Amino acid sequence: MKLIYKIFILTTLTLMFNHCGFQPIYSYKQSEVNTEYLALLVSENPFEVQETFEEVFTNSKDSANYQLNVTIKDTNEPILTNSDGTIAKYRTEVYSDFALIDSNTKKVIFSGYTRGFAQYETQTNEYGTEEKKREALKIATLNALQSIPIKIQNYQSENSE
Repeated sequence: MKLIYKIFILTTLTLMFNHCGFQPIYSYKQSEVNTEYLALLVSENPFEVQETFEEVFTNSKDSANYQLNVTIKDTNEPILTNSDGTIAKYRTEVYSDFALIDSNTKKVIFSGYTRGFAQYETQTNEYGTEEKKREALKIATLNALQSIPIKIQNYQSENSE
């Protein structure tokens, strides 16, 4: 009797959660973004930024009707200082400015900006600190770049209604 009751409760809960209609608004599936435009990095950036840009926009199409021009700037600021004056923690900020351009008319259809942040602590040696800095730059760049397609999709859905 107890086994049947447990199976009934488990089945009921499973069906209830599977069919409740919940869908997450934001979900992280992978860093690749399906695009219908040719994404170009216009600015001169460190290797980590260029590499992350290429990873995010791998599905960019050469024969697309739209072109996405992205300019990326990064800053590195100290946020925590030790009592002896040395810096203990940095914040890396990546600012990306983008413009979606119609390839035929060369007119800007939509433009905007995104930001990404990451923090890292200084290490006991310079090599370790530089490695943490590169990792933080990649994370901040990824955070900024992943927001671009979301903003473009929001713009397209607002204007299609």
